[in-house]
Amino acid sequence: MSLVERDLASVWHPASHFADHARLPPVPVTSAQGVYLQSADGRRLIDGISSWWTCLHGHGHPAVVEAITSQAQRLDHVMLAGFTHEPAVQLAEALLSSAPGDYARVFYADCGSAAIEVAMKMSFQRRRQTGEPGRQRFAALRNSYHGETLGALGVSGTDAYRELFAPLLPDVLYLPAPAFEGHTHADLATDLGADSPEADEAVRLLRAHADTLTALVMEPLVQGAGKMAMPGAGFYRRLVSEARSLGIHVIADEIAVAFGRTGSLFASTWADVSPDLLCLSKGLSGGVLPLSCVLVARGFDDAFAGGPERSFLHSHTFTGNPIACAAGAASLKLMHAERLPSLPGRVEAMTAARERVAQACAGVVRAHRQAGMIVAFDLAPGDRMPADGRLSLAIREAGIRAGVLLRPLHDTLYWMPPLSITDEELDALTGATIEAVAAVLGE
Repeated sequence: MSLVERDLASVWHPASHFADHARLPPVPVTSAQGVYLQSADGRRLIDGISSWWTCLHGHGHPAVVEAITSQAQRLDHVMLAGFTHEPAVQLAEALLSSAPGDYARVFYADCGSAAIEVAMKMSFQRRRQTGEPGRQRFAALRNSYHGETLGALGVSGTDAYRELFAPLLPDVLYLPAPAFEGHTHADLATDLGADSPEADEAVRLLRAHADTLTALVMEPLVQGAGKMAMPGAGFYRRLVSEARSLGIHVIADEIAVAFGRTGSLFASTWADVSPDLLCLSKGLSGGVLPLSCVLVARGFDDAFAGGPERSFLHSHTFTGNPIACAAGAASLKLMHAERLPSLPGRVEAMTAARERVAQACAGVVRAHRQAGMIVAFDLAPGDRMPADGRLSLAIREAGIRAGVLLRPLHDTLYWMPPLSITDEELDALTGATIEAVAAVLGE
């Protein structure tokens, strides 16, 4: 049996339809280097979405590989309850010194959903231990996405993900959010969204329900799985300020947008705000190993001091795994030394590439937008929509033929390549994207 045959006989793939495998089987990948994935049949695919928004420095960066290898030879794993090790402390110190605002502690977990649930539980428990048991409800944004586990799914405002499981999920106050289809990178430095009707209504709802709300959970600047909607830095700033004035904790989901994705190390920096709890994952390890964490504002942990009954009884088996933390420490060092200095030029290059695609595909690109290294194109296929309605699948299939990994969110095609992408590689990504769109929609 071939690898694909063995795979289809034994592996259940995430976010995949069984029937689609007959049309587009899983692509066997044998290696990866830089922005390229190497397939078993000899093709090289540009990783246009950083393998689900994870890869920062390109695949196989020597510094990250060396950190992983050397750490595995010294200490592969030890439980973090009652023990410690250099990589966990080193990464925590580096994060605390780099983050916007005054954070005092780092709580490790192993994936983005877990980080969200850690933050939710911290907020809830703190209310119980500070005499506010009535504040146990969460607010979140419509069109948001925070993960697939039940707690994280419970504060996700997209029906496509939560509708089936609604009977299992908590009662959440959902707030409207604007979506600026023509958002440019320059808009991040403005107050865009602050005076929108959606912001006014969100503030009204927060005020009306403040006495029952423990925390507001939101994605700063970009709603990733929500078709890369961009509500504006001003909207984010205003909601954080309002929540703070009402005594509502702010949980920022920077899982997809931290580590340079928006052109700054942390997305919250654009709005000059410091959430109470800041959730990180995906690029935290450089996009190499499962790792997440929550940065905790100074003083937030005071409510957990005292007797054992006040402890935060939450743990994951691989919390603070030494190998993953070593990768994270190496990655953050690379961010400061290599990525952040070069980001302005990379963002400008992405802007030019975005405009090139929009012009070449003008007949089907209805709108396009950008925040740092995140670019999105809203497609309007009209009567050229594939007969089965599977636009995303058709473009993904055409993209692989053209030599690029694309995975549109239905009619929104997006890029989120490794931050290390060169001008030559970006030109190749641009050309392959135009080719894929033309193959499906005739542009």
